[in-house]
Amino acid sequence: MNYQKSLLPYPSDGIMLLKGSFVFSKVLTLGFQDSCFPEHAQFLQEYLETVLGMEIILSAGSDNPDLLITKRKELLGEEEYVLQVEPQGCRLSSTSWKGIFTGLQTFIQLVNSNRTLQCCRITDSPALSWRGLMLDVARSFCPLEELLGIIDAMALYKLNVLHWHISDDQGWRFPVDGYPDLVSEDRGYYSRDDINYVVSYAEKRNIMVVPEVDMPGHMLAALSAYPKLSCTGGPFVIPTGEGIFQDILCVGKADTIAFARKVVDTLCSLFPSPYIHLGGDEIPLDRWATCPDCQHRMQELGYKDEKALLGWFSNEIAAYAREKGKSTILWSDYVDASYDPSIITQVWNPLLGKHKRIHSNHQVIKSDYFHSYLDMSYALVPLSRVYRYGKSVQKDRKQNTKVLGAELLLWTEYLNTRGKRESHLYPRLLAGAESFWTKDSKLSYTRFKRILTHDIQLVSDNQNNVNKPSIWDPPLLEQIKARRARKKRVTANSKEAGILL
Repeated sequence: MNYQKSLLPYPSDGIMLLKGSFVFSKVLTLGFQDSCFPEHAQFLQEYLETVLGMEIILSAGSDNPDLLITKRKELLGEEEYVLQVEPQGCRLSSTSWKGIFTGLQTFIQLVNSNRTLQCCRITDSPALSWRGLMLDVARSFCPLEELLGIIDAMALYKLNVLHWHISDDQGWRFPVDGYPDLVSEDRGYYSRDDINYVVSYAEKRNIMVVPEVDMPGHMLAALSAYPKLSCTGGPFVIPTGEGIFQDILCVGKADTIAFARKVVDTLCSLFPSPYIHLGGDEIPLDRWATCPDCQHRMQELGYKDEKALLGWFSNEIAAYAREKGKSTILWSDYVDASYDPSIITQVWNPLLGKHKRIHSNHQVIKSDYFHSYLDMSYALVPLSRVYRYGKSVQKDRKQNTKVLGAELLLWTEYLNTRGKRESHLYPRLLAGAESFWTKDSKLSYTRFKRILTHDIQLVSDNQNNVNKPSIWDPPLLEQIKARRARKKRVTANSKEAGILL
């Protein structure tokens, strides 16, 4: 019954061991004290039956159930919980359903490790409020079943934001009223019913789904269907693989602004999250420089360069989203003092020398390229580096309360099968999850590695898809060479997009 080996993320306030033990029978009884959280009772029963593989019986709180759910007002954080294991049963307490569900993951891990539990008290809360995974389904379509499995893994390890990258140059994955040609059965997309199901499935598991439609760049999938929205009129071909492409939305045309607003309308109707992500990265501005419509728009607005026009477009669409109750997130590439301070920036490129200064007025989500990009090889982003990243972000958060948290990112230009995606996700997803949740004083990479073999079996159906410990942390020289080569590539790509490093 060594709890130190079985819990991931490790509780932020540690584990207080008590005398005695509690033994589960083949059937687990579940109770809710004073009828708290009644709307979640049936879901919780069904969820526990699925994840524990045992029969769960709902009982009245006075019946001394094996697991009693209680509501406590004195706990402060939404996700904070207390789990107490006593000889007569277990008690899970929180102020909110979010806290109950996060605490439930700790309970599940204890039961899965051993049906005889040593008595203990666990008080736990997250170090970071924003703990996310960005999943790119635009470059390579992710089937619904696989997507739900990823959400299950996120829930088990207490990640709470799925940043869903659902459009890019290589694919558009959701329907928009008035623009039927954006989606195609041949290329794969999610229907409204699919999206509603994913959002509901995630919400029940304490995961907020934040959609991303990148604009005005990364739009070739849309422009191939509606070339009139471009500066040149096309024709365009949907590309494969990675790249930064010159053709972007023509923001000088009224039709383009109407399209962008319709996309926002759709996102607002499908996703209850208070946030939407509108990209705004890697935008070559050459087309605007020679486009009569864009130049006319610039003259009307009194702007002297295309970068100012980009700022206007971003602020316009963010203001439109704000009218509908949504806060906008943008990649940090172009954000400066001219951007609406309500815009949240997601910082990804460590080569942007001025990013710390120019984002001083904006809330920040951290996604450092060389710490969180899980599509990269283990030589570029080793397991230990992912684990250390959470501690770094926690330090930043203590110095700057505008830091909301961090995300891991999985781009899929070259990850076009489930096996490839899983081999890049696991176990690095688990490393990020612990380092985002567990307070820095309790983080231990040595302890973390000891329990990985068991936990990987819980998240991957095919163990052949998960990389072996021998490649998790390549030799330092190999890492240095890989990073040096990649930095040259990032620099070249950034300069091509007009980003000054």
